[in-house]
Amino acid sequence: MHRFVAGVIALSISTAAFAGDPFDDARYHIRTKSNADAIALIDSGEFDVNMQTDEGYSLLHYAASAGNLEMVKALIARGADPTLKAAVGGTPYEMAIGTMVKAEIRKAMTARAAVSPQAPRTTTPAPAVTAPQAGLGAVRASNGMCELARNNPASSSRSPAMRPFLAARDAIWYNHPDELEGLLQDCVGPADADEYGWTLLHHAAQRDRVPLARILLDYGAKSGSRNKDGETAAHLATSAEMKALLGSDNSAKAPDNPEDRRKLECQQKFAADAALASDTTGRMSAMRRWEACLKTGFYW
Repeated sequence: MHRFVAGVIALSISTAAFAGDPFDDARYHIRTKSNADAIALIDSGEFDVNMQTDEGYSLLHYAASAGNLEMVKALIARGADPTLKAAVGGTPYEMAIGTMVKAEIRKAMTARAAVSPQAPRTTTPAPAVTAPQAGLGAVRASNGMCELARNNPASSSRSPAMRPFLAARDAIWYNHPDELEGLLQDCVGPADADEYGWTLLHHAAQRDRVPLARILLDYGAKSGSRNKDGETAAHLATSAEMKALLGSDNSAKAPDNPEDRRKLECQQKFAADAALASDTTGRMSAMRRWEACLKTGFYW
C-alpha cells in the first residue's frame, strides 16, 4: 500500500513543481534529489520543517519514500519529527525505501523517545510477560518499532501479542539487522521464544545470519537456550563462523531416527509457512503440505 502511496506522491509532486510555493518546490527537489535546492528552501524559514500536506505528508515522508538518505539526515538535523503520521496512518519509517534510510529514521525515533520518555504514549500496551519472555526487565521508552509491528496490516493473521517477536524473526530471515535492533531496543526480549521454544538466536543460527546473531548476543541472548526438541542455537549452526561465534554444543543432538528427523523438519517448515500465511486458506494449504511432508519427506 505504501509503495502505491509513494507513487501517488511522486505524481502529485511532478504537477506541483515550481508552483511558486516553497513547500511544494522543496518536496519536488527532494524527490528529484536536487538536495542543495531543497535545503536552501527549508533553511529560508518560509515554512515549518514539520509542515504537512492535507493528506498529512511531511517533507520527511517524501524524503523517506524517495530513499533520499541525504535529505532524511538533513531534515532530522533541522528538527523533522519522525513520528508524524499521514492521514492513512503511515509514518516516514513505514514509507522508507532502503535500509540506511530506515536506520536513520529509527535512530531519530529512538532519540526522540529517550529525550521525552514520559510523553503520552499512543502505542498498544505491551503484552504481559509470559514464561518464554521472562527477563525482559523494566518498561522501556518506545522507539515506535513495536507499534509498527502490531499495527502492520500484513500481520493481520498473527496474534497481536506475538507480532513484534515475529517481526524480529522476519528481520532475521530476510537479513534486516536494523529492524532487528530496533525491535530489541523497543519491546522484544533476546530470550523471547515461540510456542516451539525457538528463540531469535535459533533462527539466526539456522539461517546463518552471523551479523544478526552478534546483535542478539550483544543484547543478552544465550546460546544455550533449548527449543522443545532439545536443540540449542549452537547445535543448529552450520557455518564455521557461526559455530565459532556460538561455540560447540554436543549435548543437544537432533533425533537419530530418520523418521523422527523427517517429522522435525516437516514441523519446522510448517511452522514457518503457517506464520507467513495471510488467511485461513493459506494456513490450510500449509497444513496439507505438512501432512504430505510427513508421508513423503518433501514439503514442497
